[in-house]
Amino acid sequence: MLYSDLMFIKAFESFDGDLSRLLDAVRSGEVRADHLKDLMAAGRSVEAKMAVFQTEAARLIALRERHGDGGTSVLCDQAGKSRFQARRSLATAEKLDEMPELRSAVDAGEVSLTNAESLARAAQKTAPEAVDSAVDLLTKAKELSPDRFGREVDAWTQRHQADHGHRDYLNQRRQRYLRIRKENDMVRLDGRLDLEFGTRLAARLQRTAEALRRQDDQAARTSGGSDADEDRRSWDQLQADALDQLTSGAESKDRSDARGRPKAEVIVVADIGVLTGDNPAGRCEIPGVGPVPPAVLQRLACDADLTGILFHKGKPLYHGATVRTATKDQWRALIARDGGCIGCGAEPRWCQAHHTVPYAQSRRTGIDELALVCWRCHHNIHDHNWRVTLKDGKRALEPPDPLAPPSPTHSHRTSNGSTHRSDSGPRPTKPRASPDPPNPHPARAGPVTQKAPALFPT
Repeated sequence: MLYSDLMFIKAFESFDGDLSRLLDAVRSGEVRADHLKDLMAAGRSVEAKMAVFQTEAARLIALRERHGDGGTSVLCDQAGKSRFQARRSLATAEKLDEMPELRSAVDAGEVSLTNAESLARAAQKTAPEAVDSAVDLLTKAKELSPDRFGREVDAWTQRHQADHGHRDYLNQRRQRYLRIRKENDMVRLDGRLDLEFGTRLAARLQRTAEALRRQDDQAARTSGGSDADEDRRSWDQLQADALDQLTSGAESKDRSDARGRPKAEVIVVADIGVLTGDNPAGRCEIPGVGPVPPAVLQRLACDADLTGILFHKGKPLYHGATVRTATKDQWRALIARDGGCIGCGAEPRWCQAHHTVPYAQSRRTGIDELALVCWRCHHNIHDHNWRVTLKDGKRALEPPDPLAPPSPTHSHRTSNGSTHRSDSGPRPTKPRASPDPPNPHPARAGPVTQKAPALFPT
């Protein structure tokens, strides 16, 4: 063994010992919260560098020992990775060889290997030099979490593909399947669907499941006993029963319900140039799901209502509202602006319209006073002091200020010290910003800012 190899091993042993002592300090509760946040941020760089080290070491070992698998078996046996993870890491490393700027950022621990994998897939669909020279994309790779960055990469990739993602969409269609098989004393349903059909199916199931949930709520209020709460169906059970209703013909065969809403509303946000064909590389996506090729939008537009939402410098123009809940048009504008939950990125179908300024104070329900948040993040805002922030025109959710006094919650301590909530537990709920009846006092509505273009019927 060379002296340099011995020093190398001792350095790792010292590093491992430091991590062990740090873990002991955390478990003892001796480390302040702000220090823990700094350490976790620094840990991201350490984790990224370690992932790069393991991948590069596996490649070198496989080359020297002529494994023939590029290092997959080494990563599985020595680093404890699954074969899927190992192959994905090695494929990313090979693609990074063609992108020196990204490789430097990954080696420095500035970009996680997960985000680098997203960029490697984008390079495979477009061109490595195009990805490597995209400064804004690399900046986002350093700042955003993998979930949020994945959506940014998908949108960027579609804009820079020659066919704007149409081949990928056709590939999704070819991979779709549905299997139904008996498993012990149950029937198992398993499948994969393309984004378009999957989103439509999810919207139909949610609408029907929400109606079933309201039936459970009514039954609980009528009985007034604890048995009704015990019999209340979970959200997964409600969706299973919703599928039964949809396939049994129990739903009305009309295209819309009593309130005139379509059975399944799928919102596609697109630049007007995509719709007219003048700018096929513009924005075209299902918020919270991902980009779709213009061909999908054109096909959906053959049998859909088109609603124009005008933006000015990224801000949607809107009518003022005197009602407490968001109108149907405002709900669409919120989806177009926020894309999904501003906290965790959940799809719009799981979200509610949150008043950033309490309605009792502002007496307004305008776009500027609303933000999309999922039911869990909504609880964090109202029960745990999480804050809606605005930076560079985008809304986000941040943890509570540790120096701010705690706000009262709707929970209380039981005799055994556990926390009991007054509700029956978190579960997906219908967006509070669902379509509302027309404003009965149109004269009191806010001023009309601008008329819609002739392309959209009024």
